[in-house]
Order: sequence, then structure tokens, then C-alpha cells
Amino acid sequence: MRSLALTLTVAVVFLPDAAPAANVTGQPPNILLITADDLGNQLSCYGETRLETPRLDALAAGGVRFTRAYVTQSSCSSSRASLLTGLFPHQNGQYGLAHLGFSMYPGQSNLVALLKAAGYRTGLIGKLHVAPGTEFPFDWQPKKNGAVATQKIRWVAEQSRDFFASAKESGQPFFYYVNYFDPHGPYSPDVRQIDGLPERPLDPAKIEPLPFNARTPEAAKRITAVFYDCVARVDIGVGMLLDELEEAGFTEDTLVIFLGDNGAPVQDGKTTSYELGVQVPLIIKWPDVAKAGQVRSELVSMIDVMPTILTAVGAALPRRLAGRPLQPLLEGQPSPAWREYLFTEMNFHTANMYLPQRTVRDDRYKLLLNFQPQQDQDPVELFDLRNDPAETINVAENQAVAAARQRLESVLHAWREETGDPLLDPARRRRWSEAAERWKTSAPRLDRGPHPNSAKVPPGELELLN
Repeated sequence: MRSLALTLTVAVVFLPDAAPAANVTGQPPNILLITADDLGNQLSCYGETRLETPRLDALAAGGVRFTRAYVTQSSCSSSRASLLTGLFPHQNGQYGLAHLGFSMYPGQSNLVALLKAAGYRTGLIGKLHVAPGTEFPFDWQPKKNGAVATQKIRWVAEQSRDFFASAKESGQPFFYYVNYFDPHGPYSPDVRQIDGLPERPLDPAKIEPLPFNARTPEAAKRITAVFYDCVARVDIGVGMLLDELEEAGFTEDTLVIFLGDNGAPVQDGKTTSYELGVQVPLIIKWPDVAKAGQVRSELVSMIDVMPTILTAVGAALPRRLAGRPLQPLLEGQPSPAWREYLFTEMNFHTANMYLPQRTVRDDRYKLLLNFQPQQDQDPVELFDLRNDPAETINVAENQAVAAARQRLESVLHAWREETGDPLLDPARRRRWSEAAERWKTSAPRLDRGPHPNSAKVPPGELELLN
């Protein structure tokens, strides 16, 4: 079983250099990479019924929609670091939030630097939220860039118009990384509408609540309504952005990728490895290359985005990547050889929030290892996602699925060995636990912002994790 697992995980792949897929101008394609903060599959094209998202639905109809797309870790900085390095958090070192002191290992190859070296003009709007930020050579940012600023979606469209004009003037293909803060909290009444958008906020009394941590059922309805108002604003904002892309004459020359950076902050959502935390929307439109209207059910991961983009543009590929190009799926191949197993992890979120997990899933079953189980968790959890997609029944001790558990445990262990998971080392695992326990009381707290209890890594102590 052990040797079988080693042949099946394929956690690190070595990719040959690829010829670029030229667009109608003869250049490699422009790249527009769009993220929404804390967005799970709460879009009408994914079956959401509480609201309609017509612009994102139209993007999906004209492109490819992936129904089983996953982040590597359901925490903003860690998932974004994976997006930009093509590696799992325990490989690149971004174990927790960047603004709270967590940072990648030095010298990581990243998408922005590789595209700039390939002759691309690079732009960023909204948060990067990966450290160190100096590793990402963006040519262009708004003068007053920031995460919360992107809730003013008309401003995002106006700034994007300037970027597209600068790209046209430069004569270079572009990589534009657009990061909407919506639908991230806090879900206070003042964000129901921003600059009058959305025009018709939802009525909390008429909405079925999501499992937010709320004091009363009425509060859960109110928070849910605000969350969906923020999702609606993302949809409107993406529409405005794509309108600017078209006005600039770039629509047919641009590979557009839209995804969430992790699931919604609901029970068993963000900061956990359960489906509500790690499953996100992924929509890709690539004129004349991606077969429009497809709905793909293969297991895909955020680490697949970087090799997809680099292969598309013919850029030099790093020798170590954990993902694989999505081109066979985008092009409509009916049954390409694809991954059988998909992995996620959880490490830190804040310095005082340590929730270590490792997971593997196949087409049907999902295995979770909880290294420091919470009150309602078992050390090992196994879910039959086909019959229990909400992960309500742990079948780890059910003898009828003992063979599935053994197989997944073997595959997960092999992946951890192949990718150098630091928590395989008992001494290091103990050191992480001791640091996390101490940081619950010793780590300095934020002195401002919506989450004042969030703790920073104490100065000089990040090395304790190495």
C-alpha cells in the first residue's frame, strides 16, 4: 500500500517549458486574475438561491466552471501564497496571516516575478497579503491602494481603466491581479451598500441564514443578508472590471481567472479544513482556447493556477511545483489523466489561533487528521462525501470503510513525506504547539481594526517554527 501511495500522490511535478498560446495580436495572452475575499460557492451559477450573480454567471457560461475547486489552506495569506508560488503553505512557509507576522521562507519563486521576467507589465489592486511583499515586483499600483478600498467598486473600475491604458501604451502583455475585499467582514450595516451598491440590499427577514456565529436567529439573518449584499457587490464589480477590459480592446486577448481565496467565515468554514472552508468557486475564460460552457468536476486546486498561467504564456517554469496545468480540462479533453487525490492543510490563522490539520480526499471519501482536536472533533475523521456532503457523520471507525481509511491514511502520509511537512517531525511539532500555547497570552494584540483580539507573532519568534 505504501509504494502504491507514493506513485499516486505526485505532489511535486516537473514541467517542461511550453510554447505560449498566442492571442489574436500574436502576443502571449494577457492575464487577469481576480479574487474575492472569503467567498465560497455562494454564486447563483453554483446553485445559490439567496441572490443572483448575473455577471459571474455570464463569465462561467462563456468559460469553464469548476465544481470541485479547493484552496490549500482556508486562511487568506496562506491560500494566496499558494496561488502565487504553486506550493502548499508548509512548502513556502506562509503558515498564517502576513499582517500578523507570518512570512514565507526567503527566496520563493513566484508568479509575479516570473511573468515580469517574461516581459509582462504587472499590476496589483487590493491586498497582496503575502510576506515579504518585496518579493513581488509589481510595476503598477493605485496611489492609495488597500484592501477595504476595493469595496468601492467604481473606484476599482476607474483605476483599472488607468492600468489597461498604461499596458496598452507599454506595448507589453499584462498580468493584472485584482483582489476584491468583499465579501470579507465585518458585516456591519454600513457595508450593506457602498456608493449605493448593490442598489437593492436583501431583506434580512426574508433570507435563510448561513451558519454564522450569531447570538440570535435574527442576528444570523442580518449577518447573512449583509454577507450576500457584499457578494452582490463583487458580482457588480467584476462586471464593471470586465466592461473596462472590453472598452480597452483586450477581451479577446485575455485569460480571465476568478476564484475565492477561502470559504465564508461560518461554522466549519474559514480557518477549518471542512468543505465550507476549503471549497471555492473557480471560473476561467480564455477565448479561442478554453472550450466555453464547460462544467468540470475534476479535483482541482489553487496550486494549479500558477502552472496554468506559466504554461499559457510560455514563461520559464520553476523546477518545483505542487500543481499542474489545467489546459487539458480547459480545452475540453473528455477524460484526461488527472489527479486521484487532493490535499489541504491548516496551520495558524493568527498567532493565537493554531488549528493544525491535514486532509486528503478522493472522488468519494475525505480523511482529516486533527493534530490538536477541538472540543467537537476526533483525532481522525472520515467522511463519505457522496452520501454526506455536509460532513455530519464521522465514519472513521466503521469497518465497512476500513479499506478506504487505510488507503487514504497511506496516501496522506506519503504526500506529507514527499512535500516535507514539518509536522512529521515530533520535535518540531512539539515546538509549534508550545509556541502556539505561549502566544495565546504573550503575543501582542492588534491595537486597532475590526479584530482587536488577533495576535501577532512576537518579534523574533517566527524562527521557532523553522
